[in-house]
Amino acid sequence: MKMKMVKKLVAMSLVSTMALSGLAACGNGNEEATTDKKEETGKEEGKSEGKEVLKVAAFKGGNGEQIWKDIEAAFEEEKGVEVELELSSELDKDLTKSIQKGEFPDVVYYNLGQKSGFTETMLKEGAIADISDVFADEELKGRLLDGITDGTDAQPFADGKIYLAPIFYTPTGFWYNKNLFEGDNKKYDLPTTWEEFFALGDQAKADGIALFTYPQSGYLDATIYSMLAQAGGTEFYQKAIKYDKDTWTSEEGKKVLDTLGKLVSADYTEKDTVANANADGGFKINQQNVIDNKALFMPNGNWVIGEMAASTPEDFRWGMMPAPKWEGDETQAMYTFTEQMWIPAEAENMDLAKEFIKFMYSDTVVDILLNNQTTDKETGKTAPAPIVAPVKGAAEKLPEGTTKDCYEASTAENIVTVTGGWVATEPIEGLNMKDAVYGPADSVNTGDMTVEDWQKQLTETWEKCAGALK
Repeated sequence: MKMKMVKKLVAMSLVSTMALSGLAACGNGNEEATTDKKEETGKEEGKSEGKEVLKVAAFKGGNGEQIWKDIEAAFEEEKGVEVELELSSELDKDLTKSIQKGEFPDVVYYNLGQKSGFTETMLKEGAIADISDVFADEELKGRLLDGITDGTDAQPFADGKIYLAPIFYTPTGFWYNKNLFEGDNKKYDLPTTWEEFFALGDQAKADGIALFTYPQSGYLDATIYSMLAQAGGTEFYQKAIKYDKDTWTSEEGKKVLDTLGKLVSADYTEKDTVANANADGGFKINQQNVIDNKALFMPNGNWVIGEMAASTPEDFRWGMMPAPKWEGDETQAMYTFTEQMWIPAEAENMDLAKEFIKFMYSDTVVDILLNNQTTDKETGKTAPAPIVAPVKGAAEKLPEGTTKDCYEASTAENIVTVTGGWVATEPIEGLNMKDAVYGPADSVNTGDMTVEDWQKQLTETWEKCAGALK
């Protein structure tokens, strides 16, 4: 079985991978390509003492590496086992090489929605284990936030089976400079509807400020998910993520695209957004434009606070709101992003791997995550960067401030939480879901595509995906 899987994944590495969904940046930010492994001699000593060894591979991104070292030490102490921790900012490449040699980790932290599409491809190839039994544990179920494992970021095939463990969660929305909308120097009223939003854009344009920017087009994913749910409700959203053929030609779908097309057009989006919208650092320029009052709003998550800490003035105050609603809507939809951990189907230590996933929801790990800090490489400046596990009461432990405000906003009475994303399909040669769905925003901005072109591309993409559902 293992040799068959190795051959399958060797073949897989020779074709282009297809990313399916998820925010383009998050804890999985770009960092220098390094790999940090424990000394093998120490691990051999651990084995000679009769201890079990758990191999954990974690992406080294914007969340930093200290939390993983702390979790490693805590799990070793509690379970009396050894953990071989591999941290890498090129984890997809490293794991592909290892798997080709028949070497599998026991646990992997690598999200959906990354450029490599590694996790999506592992899912499509049946290389990720079904871990539904982990979440059947009644004690664990009682600790988790309601509905956190119901979306496709936990059940990627929407078949009731859990393959991905949502270990961190982040509400997303439109981020802005709170000083412009509150306090003694307030300049604008915060909009709640799209009509008010675009009216504000016209007002700000007269002041030389753009209404909107986006770090990269992929950051529009949470916006599109929430807008689909806002336009047609939960039932429409569920059909859309399963590639219903009428998604983009329906009244609701057209309303979403028409509004998005207007939003990303040159009339309302900051003029250099597309030029800067890349993973090579330009995305930070777009984010800085909100700090510098060159653009009012951008889609993002609370990781942006730590990501931009070095260039954020001390008196600056971040704010976040849901994407606007259309006139007459009583509630607003807010997309909640999760980061995932999973177990390879060929993991040698399956039972201990499942224990590790359960441990990720313990009070010990909740506190490790909440006390996380990040250090800016250029300045050496350290800033709190709390991470929140999807455990009841975890967000309430956050210190007063912007991050806590965001989590409280996501659970407000008039907010409908949206989770999950496009359902996983069989491999589709040549299709990059992120480019197909979000990439046209850049072209609409520059005038190279119309909203009608975008609609046609999405309709064709949905037809391909519907035909490739498992």
